[in-house]
Amino acid sequence: MSFLAWVDFDHADRTRVRQIMDLFAEKDTRDELGLGSIRDALADLMFPGTSTIQTRLRYMFFVPWIYDDMRKVKGSAQDRVAAARKAEIRLIDALIKGGEQNLVIGSEARAGLKRLPSDVYWAGLAAVGIRRFEGSRGDYLARATSLGQAEDEDANPARPWAAGLPKAPDGWLETIDFQLTSEEASFFKDRLAVSCTDSVLTELSRAADADDCRMVWEHPLQAGWSPRNKDLVRNARLLSDLMHGAALLYNLLLSQLAEARQAVPGPDWETKVQEYRNALKAWRTESNLADLQAWNLSELWDFSDSTTHRVTAQTRRFVTEWLQLVNEAAFDPAENPAAHQIIETRETRLKGGKSRFRNPAALVRWQGASGIGRLNYRWPIVARHLKDLASVD
Repeated sequence: MSFLAWVDFDHADRTRVRQIMDLFAEKDTRDELGLGSIRDALADLMFPGTSTIQTRLRYMFFVPWIYDDMRKVKGSAQDRVAAARKAEIRLIDALIKGGEQNLVIGSEARAGLKRLPSDVYWAGLAAVGIRRFEGSRGDYLARATSLGQAEDEDANPARPWAAGLPKAPDGWLETIDFQLTSEEASFFKDRLAVSCTDSVLTELSRAADADDCRMVWEHPLQAGWSPRNKDLVRNARLLSDLMHGAALLYNLLLSQLAEARQAVPGPDWETKVQEYRNALKAWRTESNLADLQAWNLSELWDFSDSTTHRVTAQTRRFVTEWLQLVNEAAFDPAENPAAHQIIETRETRLKGGKSRFRNPAALVRWQGASGIGRLNYRWPIVARHLKDLASVD
């Protein structure tokens, strides 16, 4: 396929397509073993309104400011689509003029930008309670002239944005930066407190400083979190620890297969095999076996079932069987035939004829590392948002 045709389904559908495409952008973070539904369920519970394609928190204000202005654009819905796009492209130059060098959406594509900030943040704006309008961006622009203002009374069903939305600075589409004002930071925290009351993100937003921890379960303030959030983060940590071993074994098995087929180009496969063997030994040594043995997976399924993400019976079986193997006293993943079988079977069921275990051409295209990054549940994005909140003067 050389292109994707753009069809204006609802935002959730478009986001799923984009996220599928994103999986192929970073070889170390692909969802090779089909854990995306569980990962996204836990991430949505911990950090509502976030996504892997967000950059800076102030876009949560840029997008409403632009779309609120579209209420004033006369003419057809297509006129407002064109005006909104023009404003989002102008935002690129305004941010660069404001001194922003990194994480500006569209800084390279400029007028050719396909994924606009509104596409990236539209769903998140609803999740955190800033956007009240329930339709897509296309629906909004079709009805924009009949919608109320953010200042309209809260009971007004036509008001598309939460009451109290801070006003855009004068001339902001000429020059602007990512620095939140105190009013914007307070508004965002208030929205979280109202719309995402029991989330980890809400608890973290109350901290005066943002911590530089590598994963959310390393955060120094977790002792003060609610029991529910402690359990949620514990389940996220255990799943990340557990499935990291499965990902390493997957890469080991492929490296061994590539080494056996001497015609397969790529890295030094003998070295790769040893690297993954060493990584698996380190993973086995570092894993908290007592926690894994005490883990009741029903907690994990209860959390995932409380979201819109569907975790299939096959996925549950895969996680359950892998946990059972890992909890065996003498388990050595590199030498355990049952472990090899469960990994190969899982990947083959997911990919069918495109399985690297079954398709020599797919193995030839493999470059020696895929899906080896630990599940982080969007923490790098969330940590940056928290720094934006904490940096308010």
